[in-house]
Formats: sequence, C-alpha cells, structure tokens
Amino acid sequence: MNSLQIYSGIREIDLVEPSSLEEYLVEHGWEKDQEIDNRASIWSIQNGNGAKKYQLLLPLDQNLPDFEDRMIEALKTLEFVEKRPISEVISNIINASKIANEKQREIFSLKFKFLENTQKREVPAKEIGSVLTSLQDLFNAVGQLESGRETKLSKEVVEKSQLSLFETFKGSFGVKLALAPHPSQLNFLERPLGERVSESFLKLIKNSNQKDKQKLKGELIRLKRKSAAKYRKFLMSLISSKANLSVDWGSVNPEKGEYAELDYSNAIDTIEFINKMEEEEPEEFDILGELIAANKKKKTFEIEDSSTQEKISGKVLDEILLNSDIELTIGKIYLARIREISSISPATGEEKVERTMISLCPRDEDL
Repeated sequence: MNSLQIYSGIREIDLVEPSSLEEYLVEHGWEKDQEIDNRASIWSIQNGNGAKKYQLLLPLDQNLPDFEDRMIEALKTLEFVEKRPISEVISNIINASKIANEKQREIFSLKFKFLENTQKREVPAKEIGSVLTSLQDLFNAVGQLESGRETKLSKEVVEKSQLSLFETFKGSFGVKLALAPHPSQLNFLERPLGERVSESFLKLIKNSNQKDKQKLKGELIRLKRKSAAKYRKFLMSLISSKANLSVDWGSVNPEKGEYAELDYSNAIDTIEFINKMEEEEPEEFDILGELIAANKKKKTFEIEDSSTQEKISGKVLDEILLNSDIELTIGKIYLARIREISSISPATGEEKVERTMISLCPRDEDL
C-alpha cells in the first residue's frame, strides 16, 4: 500500500472499478480462463517468449469483505508482469470520469490502435505532435463558436479550451489530456465552456463513425465552416498515423462523459464527406468594410473589415466586374458578400481557403 498514491484525499485503489480493470486486461493481451460465479474471474497471459504463464484473479463483487485485498493482489501482479510501479498501472485503469471529478477538469483518454501493429509502443514525435496540435486548433475553434465570439479568438477562450498532456500509456499507445480547471464561480445558467467543447468533440467522433453522415452534417453545420475545417485537419493528421482512435471523455458533470471510437476507414470517409459539403454548400458571409485594393484585370479584391480590421482578399465574380452600375472605388465603404471554400492538400495536409466576392454595394444601399 505504500506505493499507492492519493487523489484529493481518496486512495487510488478506491478509484479502480472491476469493469475498468477487466477492459485493461483485454487491451493488454490477457485472456479470461474461468469465471467464479459473479464473485471473481481468473485471467492469464504468457510472457514475450511464451515460456512462462502468469495468472491473475480479478475480484468482481465489491461487497465481499476481502475485495480490497484481492484487488491489491491483482494490481501487484500487473506491477510485477509489466515491471513498472503500481501507481503507474493504476493511473491507466482509473475511470476518466472519476479523475475528472477529482481534478475538476474535463478529461480525455485517447488511444491509438495502429493498423500495422496493434502493440506498437512508439510513434514519431512529429506525427503525434501534428495530431495534438490539430486537436488543440479544433478545440479553440469550437470554443470560439460556443462562447459566441465568432469573429475573433479571445484570450479567455484559448485559456478555457487549452489541452494539457499529463500522462501517456505504456500498453496500447495513448495519451491523457485535461482541459483547463472549471471556474471556481460557475454560472448556473450556462454550462462550463470546457464541457460544451468536449461534448461537441465527442459528437463529431461518434457521428463520424456512422455510415449515415446526416447527424454529422447537422453538427458540422451547427459548428460552422471554421470548426469543420479544423476537424478535417485533425482527421488528416490522424489518418497519417494509420490508426483507429478511441476516445474516453470523463466529465465533471455526472450526467455527461462518453466513450466513442473512430475507425481509420470512417475517418477517410468523413474527410471526403466534408470536402463534398464544402463544394456543394460553400459558406457565405457578409462583411462591411473599406475596399483597399481591386484589380479588374486580375479579378482580385482586398477589403478590411470595419469591426475587426481583418483583411479579406480573393477573386471577384465576373458578374460584378461586368455590371456597369458597380464601381470599385478604393477607400470607399462597401457591404460585400463573400463565398468561402476550403480544401486540404493531400500532399502537404495544409488547408487552402478560396474566397470569392459574389455581390457588392455601397453601405447606404441594400445588399
């Protein structure tokens, strides 16, 4: 017991559930040999060269008087077989929701099951770095939308949507991530931003793993183009690693938290689906600002948004250039409608955004 840690006054052993340990055994190659009523089950595994077989008794009935002793024995067996501290073994078993409750943070366990080698233990840093970076970009974009600040990513949203890596797995390759701690003073009329972002992410993963993509389409439309583009980029980084993904979301809210999986093939299908959505239903938005550049010969424009000072550039629709009633006057304020289509380069994975001005009128006229 000396090697067992304490989580906010609660011992690690009290956070381990039989169902979580059973799932862990299956993932790490143990096989169930026997069940003893509903009280316990016996599991076994052979070492690397198959010369020695280890056995473990998993207690199932938490009401038995010796349940805790039997659970400690099972964990000590794993400590011996895996040759690592018992506290490290337990940290990979504990239910994500319990950790979330103890830490008051939304928790994610991401496990990568590689197609070529399910027992793969190492991944190039660049590969996993790309997955985590694109995931953070997605959380920022969704957080921006959920906070109601669609035009500009605020420092507050970045802080609340920030993911922290606090643990890696030794068995199947995976990582544990945590969002920022929930505010000490919560607005009871509004759910914490971290919880809303987490739920949106799980919906994307869950709906992407379905052949029928209508629910996914509805969620992508709700999250709008920027979030959809970031999600596509996350999927691109994921398929580069050639792995299936499982996500276990543990929430501070006892009514939330969920498990979802995304197969490699469905990740590819989802990228193609988002590309098709972009082509068939491109996003359009209005911008009020000063025209700072225009070239009729090259059919290009640049306009500065009056509210955000963001400069938007792209192509001008032929109908605008051929309309004698429309003048492109530098320095004049216009209300413009912009059509935006984004795509991902298969070679580099970089996002490309194409914008086209489809209508234009002075600010004192109706669009």
